[in-house]
Amino acid sequence: MKFAALWCGIAAFCSFSAVAEPIEITVYNQNLAMIKKSQPVQLVKGINQVVFDEVAQQMKPESAFIYGQGIKVLEQNYDYAGINYASMLNAFVGQNVMTVRTNPDSGKNIFERAQLIAVNGEEPVLKFDYGIETQFPGRVIFEQVPGTLNTTPTLMAKIEAVAEGIKQLNLAYLATGFEWEANYVAHVNDDETLSLLGRAAITNHSGSGYEQAKINLIAGDVNTVAQYMQPRLMKAARGNVMMAAMADSFAENAAVMEAPVMLDSYYVYQIPEVTELKNGQIKQVSFLTAPKVKYQKEGVLVSALNFNGSKGIFKDAHPQVFYHFINDADDGLGLPLPQGKISFYAPDDKGALQFIGENVIDHKAAGQKISLQLGKYFDVYGEGKITEVHQVKQNTVKKTGQKCPSIVTNYRYLVNYQMVNKSQKKIHLALKQALPAQAVIVSETLTGEAGEGNFHEWHFDLESGATQDIEMVVEHEQEKVDCSVINL
Repeated sequence: MKFAALWCGIAAFCSFSAVAEPIEITVYNQNLAMIKKSQPVQLVKGINQVVFDEVAQQMKPESAFIYGQGIKVLEQNYDYAGINYASMLNAFVGQNVMTVRTNPDSGKNIFERAQLIAVNGEEPVLKFDYGIETQFPGRVIFEQVPGTLNTTPTLMAKIEAVAEGIKQLNLAYLATGFEWEANYVAHVNDDETLSLLGRAAITNHSGSGYEQAKINLIAGDVNTVAQYMQPRLMKAARGNVMMAAMADSFAENAAVMEAPVMLDSYYVYQIPEVTELKNGQIKQVSFLTAPKVKYQKEGVLVSALNFNGSKGIFKDAHPQVFYHFINDADDGLGLPLPQGKISFYAPDDKGALQFIGENVIDHKAAGQKISLQLGKYFDVYGEGKITEVHQVKQNTVKKTGQKCPSIVTNYRYLVNYQMVNKSQKKIHLALKQALPAQAVIVSETLTGEAGEGNFHEWHFDLESGATQDIEMVVEHEQEKVDCSVINL
């Protein structure tokens, strides 16, 4: 983006006094960027007309503001009609133009001059020697681009300077067409640690390119007015290719960006060097390299049994594969992690790297636990069965304000689970069972613990080829309103 001072005072021409500083681009996760430019300009005392040309094509004009010491911005106007057939027609209204149409008999072009007297959309109204055409069966040919049309977006400002001299003019505005996302690669080193690489993928599809730019990245959810935002681009296929390349060259990667700095409720990542950001370009920059992150691999099976007064069964259920790790320094991390996709790779028996699954994380602060489900175990499965249901007691209760009485029944359930490990490695498993809110565990052959919500959980290791059986007795009270009961 350039600054061009057109007029100073009444007739004096203004000039640049120094080389412009690099543009600063702050990119958000939400198809949005803030663009800032600073330029020293020679101004005269009084009124100056200043043109900021080559602003972003997807600039949000209402967000633009100009500031500096010793100046007052009296007026600013955004101008970018673009050059197309409709804008060219409107620019030539009232002038003579060349027209062309095809002779239907000979197929030859017929060239004539006419006056363009009006435009309806993209339909010209033309005055020929023989009369006025409102539905001309041809097209208008333009001999030049009028000076009123800009090939690039332009912001013009009327600025009052309190004194003559070099003034530092600053322009800041928001623009769509920019976005960034975090992509992570996890390389499983062994049964205890993995290597984690994070890269920022910065996308510029704004229609404008920048040769010298300082780039900042904002991690966090910034509120914007929805109607001004444009849809995000779909990048799933491109992202998978990037992840594979990142995993393949993991050992050669090192973080380019330093640890982020806090800004209000967000974090700012800064690319340290001035760089180029072309239109249509995807730029990748490393922001995280953690070579030894402690993790725990766990199989999680959620029981499908329900305690509703009847027997139930599930069979051949394969537990989900989870990787758990904590974002703290003791476990090899301890930095803010922006939301993004994590792709996992592990070596096979021959040492070749293989893709084993992926998932996404939300923004994770230091100290938070991260649990990612990558797939399901193939050679590990389980089953569960409510084998017996006994009615312990039943009461009829009439509650105050209740029209019909309630039948309260106490049930006792005998439940059996079996987990089988046919894989070649010992695995850690978690079996989870949802219980009714007032349920009481009378007995269990393997001691479990209370989980989140109403879940009861058993955590255990299962050797290769081994089987784990669990038996549990549960009691709970079930209440049902029954208007067929006559309560005398």
